[in-house]
Amino acid sequence: MDEGAKGRTLAEADLAVTPELLVRLTGALGTDSGARTATLVPSFAATVGGETTVVDGLGMDLSRALLGGLGYEWERPFVAGETVHVRVTVDDVFTKGSNQFGVVVAEYTGSDGALVQRQSITFVERVAQA
Repeated sequence: MDEGAKGRTLAEADLAVTPELLVRLTGALGTDSGARTATLVPSFAATVGGETTVVDGLGMDLSRALLGGLGYEWERPFVAGETVHVRVTVDDVFTKGSNQFGVVVAEYTGSDGALVQRQSITFVERVAQA
């Protein structure tokens, strides 16, 4: 991973939280609480800019990497019909032992600029052996 990526913005976009999106997600969840859950996580932040945005932005080698964890902080649920702005940034890149860690954060804000949700995604990559 590229330790110089810290602080870099990887993607920024306006996303529509359409009723259709929430219905599809509810169906995919397939649980009694699916409709409520769909309003909490209608987007996985690491895919906002496209499937390789985070991989390329971190300089990650997928043959040595894995998803280390996800964290969510909610201020409120997403609302069907609203458009939110999401900004995905590299919060930290560091080495610990024989692994590198990349922490990517996405902040979703409403049209009023207030935070709706903050997602934190940690990736782990084994350091290449010389």
